[in-house]
Amino acid sequence: MKRINTLLLLTLGLSASAQITTVPDENIDPADSLEIIFDPAALDLAVGHQDLLKQAVDAGEDMYIWTWKPAEHPDGHPYVNGTGSAPWKNSNESMKMTKNSDGTFSWKIVPTLFYEVDATTVYAEDIHFLVKAKDGGGYGDPDVKSDDQSIAIDPPATERNAFYHFPTKVMADDVLTLRYENWREEKASMQNLASDDCYMYAKVTYTDGTFDQIENTFNVGSNPDLQMEYLDNGNFQLRLIPEEFFNVPSTKTIDYLEFIAMKKVFATGADRVTEAVNVQIECQ
Repeated sequence: MKRINTLLLLTLGLSASAQITTVPDENIDPADSLEIIFDPAALDLAVGHQDLLKQAVDAGEDMYIWTWKPAEHPDGHPYVNGTGSAPWKNSNESMKMTKNSDGTFSWKIVPTLFYEVDATTVYAEDIHFLVKAKDGGGYGDPDVKSDDQSIAIDPPATERNAFYHFPTKVMADDVLTLRYENWREEKASMQNLASDDCYMYAKVTYTDGTFDQIENTFNVGSNPDLQMEYLDNGNFQLRLIPEEFFNVPSTKTIDYLEFIAMKKVFATGADRVTEAVNVQIECQ
């Protein structure tokens, strides 16, 4: 059985100008993987000093993200924008964009994980950033950067359940994230869980009709691999790779998974969420 610890992953979303596009380009989930794509060929060279940025790209320089909303990381953080006594002139290597074969540059994050804020904050603040050369000029010299960009992150028209999973489409060897926003829980008996009181019932059903469960519902709380990680502000999470988590035999193929968030001590239906999360596994 293998569970995945929370990591700062990379990805982003939704465009503000011709040189910026995103994947997906709509219905952006701040807790899911998103991608920002910068196309230097689409820069408006009459705006600011974007002509200098285009010259840097043409000279083969790397491009870097500089971002300040929904949060800006402080000095010493692994993803601080710049380092040293003149950070604008020395972008952090961790903020370097990936150069693509078509001449564009991309950057991938999960917004809530990268910025270390909850989805509500992302919805309220959106995402603000710019693209720059490692040495962004400044300090009396012209800035070598794009104009400021903003990406609107809007909440869905219909709110999802407090217990959910992402991404939507999952293969057996993908990383699957189960998220429980206990602060949104409407079931009174499950509200305000302590940081160490949330566990996950996990069941796998195979295409031949057989199934396995890690533990039965009454024993879930005795297995530390089933404890959901407490993030903050009433948010719990468990990340896993299905085929490894369930130790799937080579002779079996996963059809779907079932997960139920529950209290460590389960006695009755009052000690679990009302609706289970069912995950259909995509064929390879």
